[in-house]
Amino acid sequence: MLKNPIVGLAVGALMVFATHAGATADPLPKGFERHKFNGSVRPEVKGGVTRFEIFDRQCSHVDYGDGRGENDCLNGNVRSTIRYTRDMKVGDSVEYKFDFRLDPTFAYKGWQNNSANGFYPDGWDSHLRFASWEGPAIHNFIYMLKADTRNGVNFLAHQCQKPEDFGKWATLSLKIRWANDDSGWVTASCDNKVIYAAEGEATNQAPHCWESNECEPQSNRDPKSFNFILGPVMMGWGNEWKNYDHHTSQFDVVQPDGIGIDVRNVSVTRGVSGYSAEQAVLLKRLQQQLAHLGCKPGNVEGKPDKATRQAALSCRKFESGSLPQALNLTTLQAFADAYAKPETASLPSGKAAAGTEDVSPKPRTYIKLGEMLAMKTGKDTKVNSNFFGKIKGAKKGQNELDFIVLGQFDYTDNTFSQLSFLLQDNLSKTEVNAAAKCGYGTIRFPDGTDHLEIGMQRSGNTFSSPPRTDCLIQALGKRPASQVPYLTTGFADLAKSMVSDGGWKKLRHEGLKIFVKRVADGEITVGG
Repeated sequence: MLKNPIVGLAVGALMVFATHAGATADPLPKGFERHKFNGSVRPEVKGGVTRFEIFDRQCSHVDYGDGRGENDCLNGNVRSTIRYTRDMKVGDSVEYKFDFRLDPTFAYKGWQNNSANGFYPDGWDSHLRFASWEGPAIHNFIYMLKADTRNGVNFLAHQCQKPEDFGKWATLSLKIRWANDDSGWVTASCDNKVIYAAEGEATNQAPHCWESNECEPQSNRDPKSFNFILGPVMMGWGNEWKNYDHHTSQFDVVQPDGIGIDVRNVSVTRGVSGYSAEQAVLLKRLQQQLAHLGCKPGNVEGKPDKATRQAALSCRKFESGSLPQALNLTTLQAFADAYAKPETASLPSGKAAAGTEDVSPKPRTYIKLGEMLAMKTGKDTKVNSNFFGKIKGAKKGQNELDFIVLGQFDYTDNTFSQLSFLLQDNLSKTEVNAAAKCGYGTIRFPDGTDHLEIGMQRSGNTFSSPPRTDCLIQALGKRPASQVPYLTTGFADLAKSMVSDGGWKKLRHEGLKIFVKRVADGEITVGG
């Protein structure tokens, strides 16, 4: 355990603050309680404003109580939070709303995180969150409100407040229908301006999912209840911080004068609608236009539904790029304007494929596969993505996949011109030599470890592994050997699994996304 005199000091500080606050503090916002893992300064309310403060390394030693034997000090977390005592359930429509003000001296810069590539510009991430919406399991965070001096205050990388406005009050509203199917919707607004909206999706799934974001891409999480936490948490590097470069402790740095955040007008309101009366009128007009053109919007009463979203995308064929890719609150005006134009009626009918995009065959063996890291994202021609998966029904020790997809993607043919799979397992010298005798090469990582490379050979739309896979399996230990068949002959099951659970849509490389869908649909063959 890292010796930390500041943590020791925090015990006394806690007593001082608690004694002083007991005589002057107002009650917490209705329905909230202080979190049991708070650090040295507990949140207090005065004049309707809840004040949160955290200081460097002033953390809680209270055990999490989940059997891991961990606590905030061990993991480097520092927090000052309150939690809403009533968890919401699947089917609830809720608005979470509050005003916030960061201290104008706020100076936390954030950090460059390769795992955040494709989510944040240049992978620039923040360890500091001051609101979160979570499922009941560990590492099941769904949404966060984060802050740093580069991205400002942001929700899913959509800016809520600019860094130059730190010190000013702002208002966040999160309206959401919690759902584990396509009946969900979510809208985040800052100062009455929508910054993020999505409809027709399971809102109990994290749009931004990577391990240091308190989410496990490789896990099948289906939470039915949801907790709301308010207040700053500076996440640390974890209890394995010594395994990573450039860290001197498990703590990320909190500025010497601490981080302070004020919050007021906190409310949690159930039974809300996703659309305002004005927006419902606009949606009704769009639905009437779609019906007039002979399309089927589902209803013409200004109620959002799947049929309306599909009809808006497929009723007419517009010029490529002239319309957004999905209908939601942020794009409603664009769709309404486009369909209101007289010339739209003369456009050819669009493709009615929006509702039938996920009809790929089911996998023989289901593998929950998550993209853990994407070094190349968007429409880059190079692909370099890390995957980790768990194989349903396989024996322990042989039930995991841990590999990298490397290659060059050709957007003209919508397939790889070069494709390799790289096992993450470290190979012994004996395994390296034995694999070489079977015709398989290895790659040495910068840390000196050796890893198996399976270079796929392309012929048209078929990718084949080098021969003698039986020899290779015999050459490797149990864990790496158990992964070989899934990459050499069973990649279709991986692709079909990702399509069946929607994981392919979350891939951060457009070419890889295309490839996985085509393999699942049988357009491309990988192995057998």
